[in-house]
Amino acid sequence: MSIASLLSHHGVEVPRYVTVDGRIVFDGVHVSDAGVAVHDRLGPVTPVQKHTFHGGADAGQINTPNAWWDDSAQVRLHRDAMDRSFPGFEYNEGNASHGPRWTGQIDTGRGRFTLQVELRADQGLPALRVIGPKLGAFSSGRWVPSPHLYLSGNLCVADRSEWNPVVHDAATAVAWGAHWLAAYTEWRMSRRWPIDGVQVDAA
Repeated sequence: MSIASLLSHHGVEVPRYVTVDGRIVFDGVHVSDAGVAVHDRLGPVTPVQKHTFHGGADAGQINTPNAWWDDSAQVRLHRDAMDRSFPGFEYNEGNASHGPRWTGQIDTGRGRFTLQVELRADQGLPALRVIGPKLGAFSSGRWVPSPHLYLSGNLCVADRSEWNPVVHDAATAVAWGAHWLAAYTEWRMSRRWPIDGVQVDAA
């Protein structure tokens, strides 16, 4: 159990932050008067907003005749947030077949993953998927998929009700994905998902 998990188990909320390369940190961070969070050694970091891990069925995509991402000002908010928090991620414009996407590397310190986040037409909880490597582990000679995946294989990083498109952006989703991957790397070693912020079913 991590120190953050232990403190959370005893009712102490520990703020978490994610570095530009995807590592989760919870100490050594100072927030300036302007609200910019910086780690003593690792530089700028992004706060991980409150969320819980789940599993089950993905939220269905709702198609709309005029996608919100046709408004360049709305897209710019997400792009600016990603440029600040995860500048190494590559942007792909939304079109008739998919929403705006960012793809990049997350390095948890115990593994590297290619993560993709796609914004939804209904502005609901974004879809996050790991392009590689495959998520799971061999146990007693058989493949065991990771916990807290949707049936589609996408990461279940939060309850749908925890996503607020007015205050959250693509960088929020990537930070949740980095937190999910940090928990996943612990599960790969111990076969126990860290206890903090975990619920069983998607809501």
